[in-house]
Amino acid sequence: MKKLLSLGGTLVKGGIFFLLPLVLFVVILEKAVQIIRPLSDLMRKSLGLANNQVITPFIFSVLVVLFCCLIAGIIAKRGLGKKMMSWIENNVLVLFPGYKLIKTTFEQRAGIRENHDFPVVLVPIDGWMLAYIVEELEDNQVVVFVPSAPDSWSGNLVIFDREKVKHTKLTKADVSKMSRTLGVGSREILKEKF
Repeated sequence: MKKLLSLGGTLVKGGIFFLLPLVLFVVILEKAVQIIRPLSDLMRKSLGLANNQVITPFIFSVLVVLFCCLIAGIIAKRGLGKKMMSWIENNVLVLFPGYKLIKTTFEQRAGIRENHDFPVVLVPIDGWMLAYIVEELEDNQVVVFVPSAPDSWSGNLVIFDREKVKHTKLTKADVSKMSRTLGVGSREILKEKF
C-alpha cells in the first residue's frame, strides 16, 4: 500500500511539475494574444490577409506575439535595452530574495548563459555550513549566500574573510539535493568532495 501511495505521489508531483509550466505558458500566451488581437486584426486587414482561411486571426496574433518577443529579446541584449534590463534587475528585482541565484540557474539550464556555478564552500557558522560564494570583495573578503533547508532559495548573506572559507568540489545540485532531503543521504554526496 505504501509503495502504491508513493508511486501515486511521485506521479502527481511529476505531473504537476511537468504540467504547471506548460499551463502557465499557455495562459500567458493566451493573455498576450488577447492584448495584441486588435493590432493584429488591423495588420491582417492592411496586409490583405483578412479573408485568408489558413492564417486565422488567432494564428496571426500568435505570430505577432512571437515576433514581438524576438524584437524584445534583441533589444534587451543591446544598448539601451541592456541598460534598462540591468537597471530593473539592480533596482527592482533584487528586492526579491534569491532572484539572482534563481535567474542564473534557469539561464544555465536553458542554455542562455554558460555554465558558471557559484562555488560551493564551507563557512564557520555554528560548525561548518554549506554556502555559495556570490561575490568577491576587494579587501580579501567574500560575500556568501548560506541557503536554508529544505528551501535552498532562501537563506542569508554573510561576509567572510577569504581565508576562513573552505572550498569544496560540491555543486549547486549537490547542495539542493541535500537541502531537499534535510541531509539524509549526504554521506554519498559528500564522499571525496572536500
